[in-house]
Amino acid sequence: HQFYHKWAILSDPEDLTAGLKGYLKCDIAVVGKGDNIKTPHKANETDEDDIEGNLLLPDGVPPERQWARFYVKVYRAEGLPRMNTSIMANVKKALIGENKDLVDPYVQVVFAGQKGKTSIQKSSYEPLWNEQIVFTEMFPPLCKRIKVQIRDSDKVNDVAIGTHFIDLRKISNEGDKGFLPTFGPAWVNMYGSTRNYTLMDEHQELNEGLGEGVSFRARLLLGLAVEILDTTNPEINGSTEVQVEQATAVAENCTGKMEEFFLFGAFLEATMIDRRVGDKPISFEVTIGNYGNQVDGVDKPVRRRRKEGGDEEESELLQNSSEEEGDEDGELVSVSSSPPMKPLVTDRNYFHLPYLERKPCVYIRSWWQDQRRRLYNSNIMDKIADKLEEGLNDVQEMIKTEKPHPERRLRGVLEELSGGCQRFVALADREQPHSSRTRLDRERLRSCLRELEGLWQQARALRQQVKRHTLRDKLKLAHNFLHKLRFLADE
Repeated sequence: HQFYHKWAILSDPEDLTAGLKGYLKCDIAVVGKGDNIKTPHKANETDEDDIEGNLLLPDGVPPERQWARFYVKVYRAEGLPRMNTSIMANVKKALIGENKDLVDPYVQVVFAGQKGKTSIQKSSYEPLWNEQIVFTEMFPPLCKRIKVQIRDSDKVNDVAIGTHFIDLRKISNEGDKGFLPTFGPAWVNMYGSTRNYTLMDEHQELNEGLGEGVSFRARLLLGLAVEILDTTNPEINGSTEVQVEQATAVAENCTGKMEEFFLFGAFLEATMIDRRVGDKPISFEVTIGNYGNQVDGVDKPVRRRRKEGGDEEESELLQNSSEEEGDEDGELVSVSSSPPMKPLVTDRNYFHLPYLERKPCVYIRSWWQDQRRRLYNSNIMDKIADKLEEGLNDVQEMIKTEKPHPERRLRGVLEELSGGCQRFVALADREQPHSSRTRLDRERLRSCLRELEGLWQQARALRQQVKRHTLRDKLKLAHNFLHKLRFLADE
């Protein structure tokens, strides 16, 4: 990665009204140890004096930008991992005299080289903040991600509990009918290392957001709003320091109506198990959030009561589970893990679990805000994209193997894409207003309708232009449609 003879714009971060203060010509290179920096050869050195044409800015970003305030609103968190190390529990119990929650959480937000954090909520697995962290930055910002992290305050070393990144490109639209970044209030799920929270976590980097998390860590109720500043207003606060302010609390039902969901799973086989774990009984656990979690699940485990006349085999498969959760009335809420079973060796190399004709089953009842309305549109667009990708792969395979008439197949693929977009517009346009819909929900729906209506028309027009001699060019354009669909489908 290298920038050569680019002009960086200078501004005064302490004075919002100052405007552009000059330009700095610079070279920037990212190199590995021992690498040589190669100087690009330019045919016409006088081109470098064209400042406007050589600005150190991404395409589409104007030289003079407006100042804006970014309000990251942090309301509350749920489901933080419980410290289960007996050493730490005994130390804290000796210090404070009672068995309190062993975590002191706060939220840290990093954006555009600036950092802000909420207050620390002492001894709380379900902390409540109702605070907003305010960043002052130029708009559009050159930084496209906001890093949000729940951390545990400690006198020795604060540690990350979970990390989430907000991509500003997915919560805004830069087009003529676009909208400023907006989000929530909505729950953000955080994933990281396993929840058996100990003093030394060998997978701590997952909690820092480095890699894909393997386990649910917490969920955080967040909001984001952006305000463009009028720098000519004499009453405006000209400070660019990160501010932390109180935020108005939101209603309990603002994120949607609570609904019960039922998750069922059956383990059909388990094979090619590594020899290193083959000498101990193995069981599998299924969780959704904290529901079904053996370490710190949301319900108190109880023994299951078999009903009279119940299916004997079904009852045994469920009863042999290593975890059963129930409510106060004794009704079974979840059987979340398979019974422990010693693996058998196959060909002296790999182990397997001998499930044979008796497959262990698990199920979990859980309660969440109903977000199906968001997922329906996303799933439809994903299906359209899957069909398009499958069709484009067919066309490429026909070209590669020199099969006859690949242009006919591409015309059929584009016709199918056009029909899929048309059906989406008809279905999504009928969606009724909902009390818990956020501004992002409304703006995203309008944006998706516009984009897919445009794709519908473009696919129809492109279909008419597909000929044998234009096939490869039109195939590239169809791949652009696929990239756009994948971007839109990511909720």
